[in-house]
Amino acid sequence: MGRNERGRKIFLATHRIIGLFAGAILVLIGLSGSVLAFRENIDEWLNAPLMRVEAPARPSLRPLDEILAAATAAMPADGRPERLTLPRHAHAAAIVSYMVETDDLDTYFHQLFVDPYTAKVTGSRLYSHGDDVLSQPLVQIVMAFHWTLLLGVNNAYLVGAIGLLLFLSILIGLCLWRPRYGDWRLGLTIKWGASPERIAYDAHRSVGVYFALLLLATLATGVAMIFKPTTHSLATLLSPVRPEPDYGKSTPIAGRPPIGLDAAVAIADRVFPAGRLHWILLPSGEDSVYVVGKQSDDEPNRTKTFRNIGVDRYSGRVLQVQDRDDFTTGERVLEWLFPLHCGEAFGALGRSLVLLTGLTPLLLYVTGFLRWRHKRRARRRPATPI
Repeated sequence: MGRNERGRKIFLATHRIIGLFAGAILVLIGLSGSVLAFRENIDEWLNAPLMRVEAPARPSLRPLDEILAAATAAMPADGRPERLTLPRHAHAAAIVSYMVETDDLDTYFHQLFVDPYTAKVTGSRLYSHGDDVLSQPLVQIVMAFHWTLLLGVNNAYLVGAIGLLLFLSILIGLCLWRPRYGDWRLGLTIKWGASPERIAYDAHRSVGVYFALLLLATLATGVAMIFKPTTHSLATLLSPVRPEPDYGKSTPIAGRPPIGLDAAVAIADRVFPAGRLHWILLPSGEDSVYVVGKQSDDEPNRTKTFRNIGVDRYSGRVLQVQDRDDFTTGERVLEWLFPLHCGEAFGALGRSLVLLTGLTPLLLYVTGFLRWRHKRRARRRPATPI
């Protein structure tokens, strides 16, 4: 047996072992990722009475202070508002997040939904409660499963380790895919008229190579987010990466009440005149600040924003500005990880590709398993006597 043939057999055995065991887990992670590609739409569909509103013929939002006041009135006395997130489209409710701490230091996070056109609360729900993942909304449960397998945040590294193995397996698969006799078309097509064994083999090879780059990108970004400290350190090799911004502290002024949300947004608009108002992080104490986030049209993230302004809640003075246009190369790499992983960086097309990519491991696993079983049966089949 030549050296190349021995190397091929080692690669094939490695690819098979990783695929049979780690691949089964990837199937579940991939299917959950397909669901999460359109997580906001699914969440709204499942909770339409809470999260969707009727848009008037001439949409005009109520003042933000009025929306927050309606939400605050519906909170329990010990509720502490944390964030106001603006509607992501004309038929979506505004979301006010708040937390409740119990006497035993347990923390509950809730969401209140407010019709932005009438400032009326449409409902509320428990959003998160420590390690009690199953108390969360369905989409959040799927999210927790996707990156922790419901084993807890501290065990997410197990998913990261599996991701590294599968990344290696895909690279090995690409090496094995290369046709031995130089006819590349053999690795890109399926002979539908052939035997079931050949169809499974062709499907495994062709689907694998067509989706290889997407699978590698999805695995790489997922692993990078799980091993965040290591990724951060690697990003610093490209350029300096600054720590999360400190938006400063407000200075109380005797006899002067805090400014409202609308005033804070007006101040932030002078810093970033263009862009969509995405959220306002609310002060949690007397010396806390408003953090106003305005999302630019070319920002890859849709879930969050990296254009934030810290505003003194008493004087209205701008204390700190985070502007993604000033990001270093390393910071830009970190910024793109999540939107690339979930596809939101490229809108509906990107999300659709992520959905299809999430389904790919199932097809690869089924065809790979069939191929393994066919070969195993062939080895066990007794030789025909002459």
